[in-house]
Amino acid sequence: MLYAAIRGGIVPAVVAALAAIAASAFFFYPPIFSLQVHNPIHLIDLVLFIVVAVVTGALATDLRRARMREQADALREALIGSVSHELRTPLSSIVGSASVLAKSPEIEKDARLSALVQGVHDEATRLNDQIQNLLDATRISSEGIRPRIEWADPADIVNAAVDRKRAMLAEHRLEVAVSDNLPLIQVDPMLVEKALGQLIENGVKYSPQASTIRITAEPVDAAVRIAVQDHGSGFSMEERDRLWERFYRSPRHRESIPGSGLGLWIARSLVTACGGRLEAFSAGVGQGATLSLHIPLPPNPASERTEAADE
Repeated sequence: MLYAAIRGGIVPAVVAALAAIAASAFFFYPPIFSLQVHNPIHLIDLVLFIVVAVVTGALATDLRRARMREQADALREALIGSVSHELRTPLSSIVGSASVLAKSPEIEKDARLSALVQGVHDEATRLNDQIQNLLDATRISSEGIRPRIEWADPADIVNAAVDRKRAMLAEHRLEVAVSDNLPLIQVDPMLVEKALGQLIENGVKYSPQASTIRITAEPVDAAVRIAVQDHGSGFSMEERDRLWERFYRSPRHRESIPGSGLGLWIARSLVTACGGRLEAFSAGVGQGATLSLHIPLPPNPASERTEAADE
């Protein structure tokens, strides 16, 4: 019965249980060589056969499905990694060539060609970023994250992330407010910068052009809070609960806004690896959103900051 449950699930397990019941009743329960059973205890045994068969079959079915999902995920990871690596090299060439063409005097003189080349460059860059997200997701899933913890200035992280996303922010009003004398934090600055870049990209993607993107950094409750506030589409409570899931995209945006649903999942993975956490707030659909990362401070940040500065 157990073998039938593992191999086939509930139905084969029940069939095996019925066969076992018939064999037990026929060969072992008096009257021998008859399917009649008179002892109540034997009847209970027969009922237990069915119960065990159903429970075991259900558990075996769940296990088999879990194994199939695991195999499918592994196959998907391998496919994504292989395709992404193959696409990365030609895309890098396209981005580089478009950059060179855009600065060519002949192209700059022709407004139509200049706009065309710039469009090729922007779309290739966007696609390159999406492929990088796929590669990051594959690496996080297969290898995990190994942060290189060091002392870092939150202001430097904010400035680096803004500079990296400068072209994307060009069509929005940018406000940056960093508190004076922010304490140093112990993180992998590259990972936190990348996570902040994902938050900035999310705010730009779901906000109308010319709207304000506000980035703040301040100490809050024994932590440094870096937040990205936008005035875009916002999200509902149901969407917030799934916001950090891998490959999740709101049904409201699947057809209108391109994306893979990996950005915020990657950001959370990177920040969590550094000992921090991410939060999301929105007053509702159409009311904008605030995504923030929180990096806890060490027990004695003042003295440790002085020692780090001296070094």
